[in-house]
This record gives sequence, structure tokens and C-alpha cells, in this order.
Amino acid sequence: MVAYRPGPDGTIFGAVDLWVRQAARLAKRQGAPKDERSSTNTLDGLVTGAPLPLSARPATVASQEDSQEGDGALDPALVFMLRLSRALLGWGLPAQRIEESLERLAEALGFDVDVLSTPTGLVVSLSDGTVTRTRVVRMQPGGSDLERLSALHHLVGRVERKELTPDDADRRLQAILARAPSYEGIPRLIGFALVSSMSALLLGGGGLDVPFAALLGLMVGLLELLGTKIRAIDRLLPALASTAVSIGVSALAATGLDVRPSVLLLAAIVVLLPGLTVTTAIIELATAHLVSGTSRLMGGVVTFLQIGFGVALGQKLGEILPQAARVRAAPEMGWWLEILAPVIFALGLVPLLKVRKDDALVLLVAIGIAALGARLGGWLLGAELGAFVGALLVASAAHAHGRQWDRPTALVLVPGTLFLVPGSVGFLSVQSMLSNEVEAATATAFRMLLVATAIAAGTLVATAAVPPRRPL
Repeated sequence: MVAYRPGPDGTIFGAVDLWVRQAARLAKRQGAPKDERSSTNTLDGLVTGAPLPLSARPATVASQEDSQEGDGALDPALVFMLRLSRALLGWGLPAQRIEESLERLAEALGFDVDVLSTPTGLVVSLSDGTVTRTRVVRMQPGGSDLERLSALHHLVGRVERKELTPDDADRRLQAILARAPSYEGIPRLIGFALVSSMSALLLGGGGLDVPFAALLGLMVGLLELLGTKIRAIDRLLPALASTAVSIGVSALAATGLDVRPSVLLLAAIVVLLPGLTVTTAIIELATAHLVSGTSRLMGGVVTFLQIGFGVALGQKLGEILPQAARVRAAPEMGWWLEILAPVIFALGLVPLLKVRKDDALVLLVAIGIAALGARLGGWLLGAELGAFVGALLVASAAHAHGRQWDRPTALVLVPGTLFLVPGSVGFLSVQSMLSNEVEAATATAFRMLLVATAIAAGTLVATAAVPPRRPL
């Protein structure tokens, strides 16, 4: 409720006149173009809106790049590049894309730059011809954030086109990084449930496998949510989640329900499998980024071992449960649901990859291209080498989409590659090794590397055939 307040002349007519003028100013501001309004409610608004004042600089993201050292404060261009590189490292981008992005940005700003990127750190040396600055950036890799990556892609493009100064771009970058994520809590839990349930279908399950896979995936999502609050849980998430899932699968099998334990196990932990990490490592090794590729590959192997240990521990604990008689088999799911499985899988990836709502259709198309490419490749070249065709189509579509609409290639490349990665094959290799089946473990490990190499080859061929407009 608005109380009456007299106008400047002390009469009600003065108040009415004041209200009319205020309403006119408000209408004029609402009718102005988006770029002219203070549209800082969205990430796009932070990139394209009016220059941010110095007071808008969030204190929560202030870091060591802002400190003064030597002969004065660091150059704004170096500060911006260091903060940008920290963000790209945190989202797990490949070394070649990070290095090429920083080199292109430095060239646009008139600097010479040398970059050495690893999965957890980066060395940046920036020179203007007279003074050389070198800094080391440390960052723990995290999950994908395609919404923020899209905003950073646009922001870097504006800097390269000289539309923004490095200092203004740095303030916008800090505001983007300080903005609360769009998908937290319940949306991410729903994403875990959808991806796990549809993975059960894609892995050959049906009937009760689908709802129970959703419940187990929901449990993994709860552990991941708890890991954001407790650092110790986050570090041990693969082992803890696989142990909990393994115990849950053993309990379901002990009740006599008609479920497929192997399908449930793989479907529930499919989000944790480092298949994309292994594939990225192969690409880095193929592009002569040996340090980054080797360390990333070993990180993927350690994650596989953590998951294998958790599964083995859960199975041992599950052996103490009483065994029940088998019950009547549950009905199989209809063929129509198998066709919809990739679509629902893509919807589940939206909160997990933090995709902007406007780009949900792009993600769906990427999954569709990957599914068709995998089937076509399997028919032409076989199960292992068929991933080459799928990766070739996905990467070509990603680069074509990026060139046409000036968007990040990761919008298509990451979800499409996730659909193709051989994470389940790597898990089976570890499981065979834990069962003392050395020959089977060696064979499946070789299959995993063969599929990962096929995906890497398809991606690199597509990069040469359809070069992306920009590295990001």
C-alpha cells in the first residue's frame, strides 16, 4: 500500500503530476532495448548490459591476481586472463582449447603469451615487449557448466572485438562467476534420476529396472549434493556412491524382485564413470599435450579403481543379506519408451551439465546425432570402431553450430560425446580384475581404449574438416 504524499506545490494535483511523470519514465525504461536496460538479472545481461561500476565487484571472488607485487599492480589484461583460465580449468576443458583460447585473446589485446595447461594447474606468461609477467594458476577440476561457458564465450568475443576493456571484462567475469547456479538441489536430483533410469533402458534393462535405477540414481545425487557441503565426501564420492549403490542392488536382488543387478549397478553410477575424462586425455595425447593428457588419463584410472573398490565392498556387505525366493518376472517396457529413452536422457543432462534453458533443444539434437551416429557406425565398422562415426558427426555438428551462431562448441560436443564414451566398458574391466579374471580385464580395458581412441580420432578429423570459429 502506497501512502498519499503531496506534490512539490503541496496540492493533490502536484502529487498526481509527479506520479504521471514517474510512470512515464518507468514505461520509457521498460520499452528501451535490452542492452540499454540494467539487465543484470541474467548472465547474458552481465555480458551485454551497461558497464559495471567498481562497486559491483564481488568480494567473494577476489583472489591473488588482484594483489600488488613488484613494480605495481598487475596489468588488467593479465588479471582477466588469469581469472578466465581459472574458470575454464574448473570446468574441465581440454588443454588445447584453453591454451588456444588464451593465445587468441592475448593476440587481440596486443600481448605475447606462453601457456602450459594441466588438469589442475596452468602457467601463464604474458609479455608486452618490455615487461614479462608469469603466474601459476591452481584449480581443482569440477563439473561442466555450459550456461556460464556460453556467457564467457560471448564475453571473450566482445573483448577480442575491442568492445570491452580488460578491466570492464574482468568485473563482468567476476559477476558471472559469483552468480548463483541455475540448477541446484531438486533439479539436479531429478537429472540424476532421469539419466540413471534411461541408462537402464539403453543398457538392455526393462521392467522394474527402470524405476529402481531412478531411485539409486537419486541416492547418488543426494551424496553429490552432500559432497558440496562436506569436502571429505566430495573427495571420496566415487567410492562412497558405488558402495551405497552396490549395497542397494544387493538388497533388491535379495528380495526376489525381477531385476538385473548388473544393469542397475551400471545405470546408477553411469554419471560417475570417467569415460569422458579418458576420451579427453586421449585427445590431449594425440595433440601433443603429453603432461595434461597423461595426468588426466591417470586421474580417470584412479576414479575407475575407486568405483571398483566401492562396488566390491558393497557386494561383500550385501552377501550377509538373506536371500529370498524369486518372484514373477515384471513386464518389459514398451518399444516406444526405448525410442524416447535418448530424449529423456537428454532432458536429464540439462541440470547435470547446467545447460541454459534456451539451449535444451541443442542438447537434444546433439544426443540424437550421437545415437544415430553410433548405430550407423556400429553397422559399418563394428561396435568399437563405430564410435568414430558417431564422434565425427557430433564434432562436425558442434563446429558447424559454433561457426553459424557463434556459440561454444561444447554445447553440442560435450553431451554428444558423453553419449558415446566407453565408461561402462572401463568399469567392466575393473570389475573383471577384482574377480581375478585377468584375461577378461585386459580385453575389456583394450576395448575401452579402442573406443576412446575412435572417439578422439573422429573429433580430430572433424576439427580438421570443419574448423571451429573459436577455440571455446
